[in-house]
Amino acid sequence: MQTQRIAAINAILFFFFWLFILLAGADFPPPVGFLLLVFVIAACAIVVYWRLPTYIDWHRIQRPGRHWRVLLEGIAAGIVVAVPFVLIGSGEPSIRPQPVDYAIWFAVVGFMGALNSLAIYFVNTILIRILDPVQ
Repeated sequence: MQTQRIAAINAILFFFFWLFILLAGADFPPPVGFLLLVFVIAACAIVVYWRLPTYIDWHRIQRPGRHWRVLLEGIAAGIVVAVPFVLIGSGEPSIRPQPVDYAIWFAVVGFMGALNSLAIYFVNTILIRILDPVQ
């Protein structure tokens, strides 16, 4: 299967997976601010589409240190996603987050970024082995 097609399928599945997860946790109907999350998910799906061909190439050539690089890129992506929410604020004026709250926020979102990047990498290495067994 063509790498760009695999990347597109991954990006679409990523978008809808996280959209449904976040909708499940949102109020019904979701608040207007939920639209910001839709745009964030879409931006992350674009990054998945952009980076996945590189991850596939790393797997095919067995690039040394690729697992650590995928992990670190995921952490960095999570932190990049977390920053705008810190800059925009909590949305509730009476809540004043403390430094420990920010540390927890960055740790959790960075961890989720790492989980996402590793999951995407390993799921696709399995798919490549199944769809393209001769490498």
